Amino acid sequence: MWYNNGVKARNDMSKSMIDKIDYTVYCVNEFARSNSLSYRDAFDYLDKYQAIDYITDFYVENSQQPMSLMLQDMAECCRSRGGTLV
Repeated sequence: MWYNNGVKARNDMSKSMIDKIDYTVYCVNEFARSNSLSYRDAFDYLDKYQAIDYITDFYVENSQQPMSLMLQDMAECCRSRGGTLV
C-alpha cells in the first residue's frame, strides 16, 4: 500500500527490487539527458522498443558496466527492434 510518499511500500520491498528500480530510473534519466528528451518521452521510447525489459532482465550484468556502454546497449536494443531515435 502506497502512503507517506511511498515510504510504506518501499519498506515492504526487498533491497534487490529497490536497487533494480533505482537503476532503471537512473538509466532512463541518463538516456533522456543524453538524447535531449523529457523523462516521459525517454521512458515511452525505451518501453516501446523493449529496452526497459533489457535493463531489468539483465540488471546484475548491466549494473556492472559503465553508463556509457549501457547507453549504447539501450540504443542498440531499440534499433534492433525498429527504433530510429539514436
